[in-house]
Amino acid sequence: MKKIIVLLLVILNATFVTTNEVYAQKEKKEKKEKKDDTSKKEKKEKKDKADKPEKKSKQDKEDKADKKAKKDEDKADKPEKKSKKDKEEVADKKAKKDEDKADKPEKKSKKDKEEVADKKAKKDEDKADKSEKKSKKDKEEVADKKAKKDEDKADKSEKKSKKDKEEVDDKKISKDDEGTTKKGVRKTTKTDDGAEADNGTRRKVAGEDKAAGKDDKGRTIYEGPRGGRYYINSNGNKSYIKKD
Repeated sequence: MKKIIVLLLVILNATFVTTNEVYAQKEKKEKKEKKDDTSKKEKKEKKDKADKPEKKSKQDKEDKADKKAKKDEDKADKPEKKSKKDKEEVADKKAKKDEDKADKPEKKSKKDKEEVADKKAKKDEDKADKSEKKSKKDKEEVADKKAKKDEDKADKSEKKSKKDKEEVDDKKISKDDEGTTKKGVRKTTKTDDGAEADNGTRRKVAGEDKAAGKDDKGRTIYEGPRGGRYYINSNGNKSYIKKD
């Protein structure tokens, strides 16, 4: 049994050693291959680097030659195209100018006619409006004058009636004043006690007549429109007095 165990251990040990050697050899081989690949790559890069300037120089020369040829070709074509284009533009401008010149008198004539028609229509309209406004204004003025005339006539008639009434009253009072005394004081009737009426009565009877002052008895003396002077007695009547 011991011999079998020892044998197994020897086999295992040999297998382990063998495996390690295989792995070591494999790793060594990989490193070598890797080193060879790196070396090859570097050599290739150096070769490419050496070849590249030559290729680039050749390509640049070809590009320059192509560009120059194209430039010369464009330069040769350009004057011809420009000359042709200029001629076409000149011809187009001339044709357009002639067309505009032909259309201009026609448009101007049409525009002038329209302006004349518009001015005439506006003038007629303004004339009609002016006539209408004038007629309306005349009618209003006539109506205003008539109304004012009627008003003045009514006022005149009223004033005349009032004046006539005042003159009649003054004449009547003057007639009653014929029996005055030497002192100029009107003789009072039995109903006139010589006393003055109250303020309200005086204002009502005197109307627009102005107060001329007071007499020696303190009565307010009023002056009528014709210069006659009077006081208003307690009965509410005008008692005229003679001026000194």
